[in-house]
Amino acid sequence: MMSSVATEGKLRQAVSLQGVDPETCMIVFENHWAQVVKILEKHDPLKNTQAKYGFIPPDEASAVQNYVEHMLFLLIEEQARDAAMGPILEFVVSENIMEKLFLWSLRREFTDETKMEQLKMYEMLITQSHQPLLHHKPILKPLMMLLSSCSGTTTPTVEGKLVVLLNQLCSILAKDPSILELFFHTSEDQGAANFLIFSLLIPFIHREGTVGQQARDALLFIMSLSAENSMVAHHIVENTYFCPVLATGLSGLYSSLPAKLEEKDEEWHCLLKDDWVLLPPLVQFMNSLEFCNAVIQVAHPLIRNQLVSYIYNGFLVPVLAPALHK
Repeated sequence: MMSSVATEGKLRQAVSLQGVDPETCMIVFENHWAQVVKILEKHDPLKNTQAKYGFIPPDEASAVQNYVEHMLFLLIEEQARDAAMGPILEFVVSENIMEKLFLWSLRREFTDETKMEQLKMYEMLITQSHQPLLHHKPILKPLMMLLSSCSGTTTPTVEGKLVVLLNQLCSILAKDPSILELFFHTSEDQGAANFLIFSLLIPFIHREGTVGQQARDALLFIMSLSAENSMVAHHIVENTYFCPVLATGLSGLYSSLPAKLEEKDEEWHCLLKDDWVLLPPLVQFMNSLEFCNAVIQVAHPLIRNQLVSYIYNGFLVPVLAPALHK
């Protein structure tokens, strides 16, 4: 949808909007959207029989991009009084603008680049907006549609941006559990597994590098949330493979460790972090082991007990015990 959602220069311009009359901002926003709608409808097969799927002239795609960028900045900078929605946010919600923009991106070729643009857009919205946006289903639903469309992606850049956004969403959930139920219901609308943001993180549990660490941090937010919310705990234990994946992953990582570590001398030696950080397979194993420990410390007893059971029966007894007897 947008080739470049945000730049530092444009963000600095957006800050200057704080002194602009709100009514003027609203008029500009509505005018921009009216121009976008003209282009969207021109390429909507339901409204124009001449429209061709996937083909959007570059000048029109660029026009939509520019209009939407300005609209996003106006939305981000809007500050509502009291608990009410600002007029721009109210317009976005009532006109279902975010879903229409997502469907527009699907009407084009939904490439990895397009996914990146959309992920960046939502990252900017939820982290920089002065108003809480995720309480509104017309914003949350297209976000879930986007996340669902990114499921199973193997492009590293898309994976990285996806996990960053999921991490931010989990952080927001941990701070504001009141929107938790919305996440469950919106996932149902997608025909996806309940609590989509959690399910999308599971494949990254044992991933090495920054992406893996961000995914584990995000999952820990949910683990902490589960301690106070039995609905989350029951869902994770009964409807996800979180605990089996976490425990069996330990077995796989353990089997990839070197059979013998290089000895510094013949005297007794304790394995310190300075030693194992030099061995990538051992780093990955230790990261997952430490994550298991963190989950057991902060999660709901249901999750804790299931994870301990899987670790004992799936790793300690069949894998580690025989290795210790060699």
